[in-house]
Amino acid sequence: MKKILLVTHHDLSDPGIISSLLHSNYLTCNINYKNLPLLKQSEIKEYKAIIIFGGKMSANSKSIFIKNEYKFLSKAIKLKKTIIGICLGAQIIAKFYGSLIQKSPNKEVEIGYRKTKKINNSMVNDRTKFLQFHNEGILINSNMELLSSGNLFNVDAFKIKNKKVYGFQFHPEVTIKMIKNWYGNLKSIDKGTDNLSKILKDHKTYQKENYFWLSKILNKIIK
Repeated sequence: MKKILLVTHHDLSDPGIISSLLHSNYLTCNINYKNLPLLKQSEIKEYKAIIIFGGKMSANSKSIFIKNEYKFLSKAIKLKKTIIGICLGAQIIAKFYGSLIQKSPNKEVEIGYRKTKKINNSMVNDRTKFLQFHNEGILINSNMELLSSGNLFNVDAFKIKNKKVYGFQFHPEVTIKMIKNWYGNLKSIDKGTDNLSKILKDHKTYQKENYFWLSKILNKIIK
């Protein structure tokens, strides 16, 4: 059975609904980002695809763990692996390819369900809403094919040109448990943050559409 590597950024890793979507066709293996240096090149080579999840740290962090993550990403790209980044994962990919990752000019954050604007392609559905949960965003550059733009930042989804490398700023994988955990860990309620009851209500409205969208996208990208 082909293997998928799931790179998480929380001590208690929770890939959300992605695990259930992949388990019938792939063997999924979780690794915390702090342990990426333990993976040998030969081990990385065994994976069909790599999915890098979100986390509360910044892609601009100078910590040894984030630096090691960029080294890992470089190895995976050289091996021509299919790579999907979600939220922080997307920002790390974007920064690796030369993008700026920065806060909004008015220090506004984006936490809640928001529409994403499709850019002339069929990959991103702009008729639904996805959960945004971030305080920094991605700026477009020439290495990216823009798939959708966001409300606060100009990049919401992208593909690296001539690579099977994708980034999604939003969270299609979330569960109610994940939302409650993330919201409970917020240090402050900044401008742009929906209240928890609204987020949970929106999740109930859009979770089915998000599930089918994510299932379709994973099947399309990971072949």
